Amino acid sequence: MAVPDSVIEEIKSAAKEAWPEDKEMQTYAVKEELDAYRNFVALDYSGVSDEQKESLIQEAEASFDNWEERFSSIQDELEAIAELKELSSEHQGNELYIKWLIEAQSENDNYFRGQLEYVQNKASRHEAIQRTRAEVDPLKNILINIENIIGSECYNGNIQNYRSWGELESEGRSFRYPVKFFDGENEYKRRTVPRDIPAEQLITGYYPFGANELNIYRALHKVLKYLEAEHGLKLPKT
Repeated sequence: MAVPDSVIEEIKSAAKEAWPEDKEMQTYAVKEELDAYRNFVALDYSGVSDEQKESLIQEAEASFDNWEERFSSIQDELEAIAELKELSSEHQGNELYIKWLIEAQSENDNYFRGQLEYVQNKASRHEAIQRTRAEVDPLKNILINIENIIGSECYNGNIQNYRSWGELESEGRSFRYPVKFFDGENEYKRRTVPRDIPAEQLITGYYPFGANELNIYRALHKVLKYLEAEHGLKLPKT
């Protein structure tokens, strides 16, 4: 493929500026850029509209100074567009997927790799949540009950209890240790764990001990599964 003289001169000038004292590197850089230009011109835009093609080229030329980066950026975007089309075909009519795609387009306007990653991350998280719910939901009440027993057995001997007239009644006090959960965006604390808490939040529950944490709900879930596998404990499946 013939490369326009203006492009050749531009490439040679950039190579001289980058490597003014190194002829060998200049030669290497010129060869790499000429190959990149040829690859750039040969890109296949059959999967996109003329408007998208023009937008991709303008964005690449505005964002990058060399042909290798321009070629790589457009090639990556074309691959992302193709993957998005494939995903959209697989999830045709899926309202949840359509919602993710609209969000992705809103947050990553004309950046198709960003849109693809957004949708993939949403789908991956959704699948993980569904797996967690299938595994944890049947055991949710058991886990909450056992954790409540454990959490209510905390005692602090340094707490002093006084009657209304200031008379020392006793030293030490039992208390319910709080559990912290994560809802996907923020942490929150509970002393009474609601029965309708989503499984994906329940399983994040932990006891904070200063800089340390005890993942109490994950630990209890492992204990139940161990008892089921090793000692024949019958656990609900639904």
